[in-house]
Amino acid sequence: MKSANEATGLDYRQRICRAMNFISANLGRDPALEEIAAAANFSPYHFHRIFTAATGETVFGFLRRLRLEWAANRLLANPRDDVTAVALDCGFSSSQNFAKAFRARFGTTPTAFRRSKRGNKPRNAGEAGSFFVGQDAGKVKLVSPQPERKIEMNAIVKEMPAWHVAYARKIGPYGKAVCEAAFGELMRWAGPRGLIGKGPMMGMYWDNPEVTAPEQCRTDACLPVPPGTKVDAPIALQEIAGGPYLVCEFDVPITGFGAAWEETFRTVVDRGLECADQPCYELYHDDCMGKTCRFDVCVPLKKK
Repeated sequence: MKSANEATGLDYRQRICRAMNFISANLGRDPALEEIAAAANFSPYHFHRIFTAATGETVFGFLRRLRLEWAANRLLANPRDDVTAVALDCGFSSSQNFAKAFRARFGTTPTAFRRSKRGNKPRNAGEAGSFFVGQDAGKVKLVSPQPERKIEMNAIVKEMPAWHVAYARKIGPYGKAVCEAAFGELMRWAGPRGLIGKGPMMGMYWDNPEVTAPEQCRTDACLPVPPGTKVDAPIALQEIAGGPYLVCEFDVPITGFGAAWEETFRTVVDRGLECADQPCYELYHDDCMGKTCRFDVCVPLKKK
C-alpha cells in the first residue's frame, strides 16, 4: 500500500503530464498561468513551484523551449518558409526576439541552423533526407533523391480512428530502456484490471531528438481503454486524434526501429505530404519481445 506522500507524488506526476499536454496544444498563443494550472487541477498559487520541482523547468521556460523546438522543426521541414513567418507562427512577438532566443537555445542563428542540418544541406546523389515531425512540421515539399530502400514497408494514407488511451509517460533518451520503463509501468497497472489484449498497444513520441535534448524527450506508452475507465497515478488518460494518417507498416528486426522511422519520413518527403500539428505514434501488432517486431508508424496529416 502506498504511503500518503507516495500517493501525492504519483498524483502530481499525472497532473503535471496534463499540464505539459495543455502547453503542447497551445504553443501558438500565450496561455495564462491560471489556464495551465486549471488544466491540471492545480491552484495557480503554488502551481509554478510544483511544475518546476517536478520537471526542472519553469512553466514559461518549458513553453519557450517547446516553441523554439517547434520553430526548429519548421525550419528543417520547410526550407523555403520565411524565418519571420515561422517566428510569428510559433508564438514569438518579433523576428528579433525569436533570433535572440534561438541563438541562446541552439548557439546559432535560425538561418545557419537550417543550413547546417542534414535535411536541408545540398545532398550528394543517393543521399537521403532526414525529417522528423514535431509541432507543425507540415508543408514538406522537398524533392529528395531516391536511394535504395533500406527495409521493406507498405505505406498507405488512410483514416485512423480516435483513441481514448491510458498512458504512462517517461522522460529521457528514446530507446529500449525508456520504452521498457514506460510499458512496464503501464502493464503493471493494466494487467490486474484485465485490460491487456483489449486493444493495440501504442507508443507516442512527442519530441524530435535532433532538436530536443535527449534527456527531455517524452515517451508515452499507451493502451486504448473503454470510456469511463478510472486510472490511478502515475497512469493518466489522453485522446489520440483520429483522421488521415500516413501509415507505414513494418516487420523488422528489433534493432530496426530507427531505420523504420527514416523510411517513414522519406515517404513523407517523397510524396509531398503535409503533416498535422500532432505527435506521431507507433501501433504494435505483436509484443516485440522476440527478434523481430510487426508495427506501424502513424504520421498525422492535415485534412484537405
